[in-house]
Amino acid sequence: MRVLPIAAALLLTAALSPPAQATAAAPKPKVIIDADMGELNDDAVAMFMLTARKQVDILGVTIVAGNTWAEEGTAYALRQLELIGRQDIPVVPGAVEPLMPGRLDGLKGENHLYGKAPWTGAFEGPRPPSYTQLAREPYKGYAKTRPLTTKAAEFIADQVKRNPGEVTLFAIGPATNVALAVRTHPEIVPLVKEVIYMGGAFDAPGNVTPGAEFNWWFDPESAKISVRTPFRKQTIVPNDVAMKVPFTKAEYDRVVAGASTPVKEMFKDLQKGQQTYVWDAITSAIFLDRSLIKKSEERYVDVDAGMGPNYGRSLGYNLGEFNAPANPAGTRKATIVFDIDKKRFWDLYVDRMRNQ
Repeated sequence: MRVLPIAAALLLTAALSPPAQATAAAPKPKVIIDADMGELNDDAVAMFMLTARKQVDILGVTIVAGNTWAEEGTAYALRQLELIGRQDIPVVPGAVEPLMPGRLDGLKGENHLYGKAPWTGAFEGPRPPSYTQLAREPYKGYAKTRPLTTKAAEFIADQVKRNPGEVTLFAIGPATNVALAVRTHPEIVPLVKEVIYMGGAFDAPGNVTPGAEFNWWFDPESAKISVRTPFRKQTIVPNDVAMKVPFTKAEYDRVVAGASTPVKEMFKDLQKGQQTYVWDAITSAIFLDRSLIKKSEERYVDVDAGMGPNYGRSLGYNLGEFNAPANPAGTRKATIVFDIDKKRFWDLYVDRMRNQ
């Protein structure tokens, strides 16, 4: 019997073998964006980062009061998705005020006793009667698409149960919708893949009081409920890292260069190159590329919901002295992001803003 050389035998085997099945494309990661949406604010940019290139399956955008009233956020989300041709993504109105009643009524007293908050979001103006009746029309007019009639907490619970273990929940506004979802549907808690928050200020000052960051200050009770919920995984992007990443004229020029697109037009009309921060956009960036994180720590996290000068303050207990079972009762472990690779972040940011 003639024996073929090894190389020739391998070639013959390959030639006679049936063609290999094409590798199935990996499923798109599934997310729900829970946001206090504005017009090209950090929530909108976070949304655009996830819609770009259609690499993420966005199950819906749920709206919560915070930066804006829920009616305003609903109108802005609908219009901005329409402008980029993503009417397929449902917009779902949610909590119209913080969980505990009287938050607005008590604000005057808080300002007098503990110092005036420089920014109070929705509380800066009256609540509109409807998402179609704002004090000022949304950028380029009202959307033709309509929101779902389902409430945000119900939508979150339904989508998580339909996609067990697959849904990452972006809590980039006050956590009211998240708190309502887990309180009314506790069965979803072990089914959520991850919660990514923009909230808190741990080793840095707050931006609305000396101790508190805006999102968790707006509804401290909901933030406390959410971070104490035993989700599989919680990741927090706090003020500590957000204030290290300013958006400047240099980044603006990179975004708006070249042929016009709907997002570039928004930047030209609404941003005009002024310096700001990109808070919520960091959550989308680290979701798309975890290697952007340069420094993070695991801590047991809590929120001060006791009325006083620290109302809304985030608390992070180090894993040494306060590791379980010595962690404060009821607190849960979370990963807190403290620094990112800024150059690579801006490359990703610019790429996403320019490509839709």
